[in-house]
Amino acid sequence: MTQLDEHGARILAFVERYQHQHHRSPTYREIGAAVGLVSNDHVARDLNRLVQQGFLSFTPGVSRSIVLLKTPRARTRANALPLPYFGSAALNPARDELGQLAADLFEDEKDTFLLRARGAAMQDALLNDGDLVVVKRGASFNDGDMLAVYLRQPKRTTLKYLYRDDGRVRAHSPRPDAPPEYFRSSEIEIRGSVLAIVRKHEV
Repeated sequence: MTQLDEHGARILAFVERYQHQHHRSPTYREIGAAVGLVSNDHVARDLNRLVQQGFLSFTPGVSRSIVLLKTPRARTRANALPLPYFGSAALNPARDELGQLAADLFEDEKDTFLLRARGAAMQDALLNDGDLVVVKRGASFNDGDMLAVYLRQPKRTTLKYLYRDDGRVRAHSPRPDAPPEYFRSSEIEIRGSVLAIVRKHEV
């Protein structure tokens, strides 16, 4: 097994603990504050090293997208439960290991599901066909959380950063050049908070 340096070990321990407590991944700033790194560049350097060593993956430019691949907790959880699947079509049974991976990363698996991007419907969320999203089921959120949101018109699910705004909900796309949208609560349904994104080429 690849030998971890001190910063790498502290980052892995913090990310695992944070995901267990908050059911989502921490930001660079939260990681830096926890392990004593003074800048996001230093955090990015150590995260990239951990990616090269096979301990985690993340999506550049996507907040809270860290996925742990090898941790002491994950190695000891040999009997993880499969996750329920969400979407218009079930995942291929041969991919059940994806559900086990998600259950290893997030202990509250009974309230967690996988959402698969289909076709071009979620390109506004910077997702390609076949990408997977690990979602913690629930309608509550903090301003700025990335959420899986069902839009009643045009009847589809996408990912948005949501903010409460004077009785409405302000929704920002992960695509940085997209303008914000405003919805009444009756126009959307919050499926849950995004814990991680797994790109198709990674699975």
